[in-house]
Amino acid sequence: MKDSMAHVHLMCEDWKRELLYFKSEIPFFRKKLEEVASKNTAQEVMIQVEHFENKFRIMSENLDEVLHDVNLKNQSILDRAAEQPKYINVKMIEGFEVIHEEMESTARDFYDTKKEYYHFLADVL
Repeated sequence: MKDSMAHVHLMCEDWKRELLYFKSEIPFFRKKLEEVASKNTAQEVMIQVEHFENKFRIMSENLDEVLHDVNLKNQSILDRAAEQPKYINVKMIEGFEVIHEEMESTARDFYDTKKEYYHFLADVL
């Protein structure tokens, strides 16, 4: 797949917004998890609470890493565009598929975790 630098730049901007949205959700997940932990002391519930605490910590770190990668790619595109006046028509491929796959995997993980978490909340609340 070869996309123009302008298209990849727009995708990077979309990914940054999506990643920032994911990051903004995690504090709400954690707050609700604290409520569950304070109201339920059953061992099965506490095991799940710990699972989600760990999952949210790892997810937050991963989101930071992916956001960093997207920012680096975007900056690389901007730098290259500054060097080439007709950058809109320049096709590029290097490194884009890796970030694209990484972003898809991150989004899938976020939504799967969110779904699993909501099922957990529905069971304990």
